[in-house]
Amino acid sequence: MSALSPRIYKGFELYPLVFERTFDRFDRHSRYDEGYDVAVRVCRQEAAGVAGASRVFRLKLTASISDFGAARRAAWQQGEDIIDGKIDGADVSDL
Repeated sequence: MSALSPRIYKGFELYPLVFERTFDRFDRHSRYDEGYDVAVRVCRQEAAGVAGASRVFRLKLTASISDFGAARRAAWQQGEDIIDGKIDGADVSDL
């Protein structure tokens, strides 16, 4: 699977969105928070590329994830949990 290929889960495409955590402070003490924040883009498989046919969900993390691969896996798991209805307030039934 290439880096740009989505993961397919129950008729939805999951795109992990992993980005470096931004710092509010630039001092010696802010570096403890290094790592990645995570979101996932979910869209119906047949609607990929159609405007408005996707939704992005950001993971609510208390601390950043230090490993890029772990952050990507967390995004995929979050997407699967959303599709399965395990996340309150996150719904993809209208996509």
